[in-house]
Amino acid sequence: MKARQHVLRSLALAVIVLGLSLVAGAAGSQAGAQSRWEIHDLRLAEGRALAPRVPAAARSTRASAAWCGAARQTDQAPNAVAGNPVHWIYAIPSDGPDAFSTWASTMQADAESIDAWWRASDPTRTLRNDLAQFPCGQQIDISMIRLGNSSGQLASVDTRFDRIADALVALEFSSNFTKYVVYYDGPVEPEICGQGGSAREGLGFAIVYVRACAGVPFNTTVAHEVLHTIGAVARGAPHMCPEPDDGHVCDDPHDMMYPFGDETPITGLTLDLGRDDYYGHSGSWQDTQDSPWLVRLDRQTPLIVAISGPGSVAADVPGLLCAQTCTTTWSADTTLALAARPASGSKLVRWGGACRGSGACRVVVGRAPQVSALFGPSTYRLTVAVGGRGSVRSSRPGIACPPRCSSLVSSYTPLRLTASPAKGWRFKTWAGACRGTRTACTLPMTAAASARAVFIRG
Repeated sequence: MKARQHVLRSLALAVIVLGLSLVAGAAGSQAGAQSRWEIHDLRLAEGRALAPRVPAAARSTRASAAWCGAARQTDQAPNAVAGNPVHWIYAIPSDGPDAFSTWASTMQADAESIDAWWRASDPTRTLRNDLAQFPCGQQIDISMIRLGNSSGQLASVDTRFDRIADALVALEFSSNFTKYVVYYDGPVEPEICGQGGSAREGLGFAIVYVRACAGVPFNTTVAHEVLHTIGAVARGAPHMCPEPDDGHVCDDPHDMMYPFGDETPITGLTLDLGRDDYYGHSGSWQDTQDSPWLVRLDRQTPLIVAISGPGSVAADVPGLLCAQTCTTTWSADTTLALAARPASGSKLVRWGGACRGSGACRVVVGRAPQVSALFGPSTYRLTVAVGGRGSVRSSRPGIACPPRCSSLVSSYTPLRLTASPAKGWRFKTWAGACRGTRTACTLPMTAAASARAVFIRG
């Protein structure tokens, strides 16, 4: 599994002007060829200068409300917003102090400001942050993680991304449907602001080094690195920087994907100036505007999942986990694989609506408004009595009368009973769940049942 990685590096251009460069380490990692991330170095060219930018006094914007959740080591489910999510993590080295209570509200503020900036840049889309319902309302779901690596083990920029990413994967932050924003609160080089990279399957990390790059807003670092994780800037873009700055655009220093930055607030940056490089372009190369990690604000559509019986339904894409009938909202044309989860002692009887049968269920949201799932007991008891002399056998193992005349049989699977008279006797009729005078009777087994076969002397 390989990924492209880009690092945000800030260098002093004068006394107070900082430059921001996204770097990827060319040396790979301590694992060498076994590293799951392909790393490339991008560094500030000697003597290079930046155009003047708008100054900013604050590193982050103020949140509309302090983050009111509780520290958790896991990703809460289901997500409040359905679809491929961006999950937020506060991570510290094994020997680092825990400042989660301070950073959580900063992360919430950054998420809100990025959302506002994205909507202002493109009214039809925004980043799909992983939201959870808290006492004060919906806010980002933040996981607090103490890594197994020490500060010393995470000291080198050539290995830090690998080690943080691998540690989080080992803690099951490993969904190919998820990009993870990581605020790493540990000692780092002061000029390296962040790193971002994704695997081919979709798993991605945008890591912000919160103790680096004084004056550079965290939210601009997050937005820049997240754009890398969703494919910016792909080869073919007309303004892509030459190596070693490929993965960025060099046409304007106010572009979010320019390889260098300073204290400019996020409101002073542009999401693809001219819309011709990485967002909303008409070229044949990858367009991050089409990313599944963006909410299509102009194409939201509901999907109803109706549930009957003891069971639940979950989707492979986060955001749908229904133990009772529920409605979730998705970007239109999202493809979902739905999995039935029967309760103990139960089974999926059948799908309905957009799916049929009891096998795999795949739906495209917007093409069918509803899916239903019927759950029932795995087995029902069937009791058979014999009047006179004769026998009754079932088409599947279970019933053989006499002597055994009661058994648990598979539910919702038709079962055929056959009555056979003894010598000198003949079959007369069925009673109970079976009716009629034919020797064969088929029961649907949609409930517990009892039947009686009557034989008379022939």
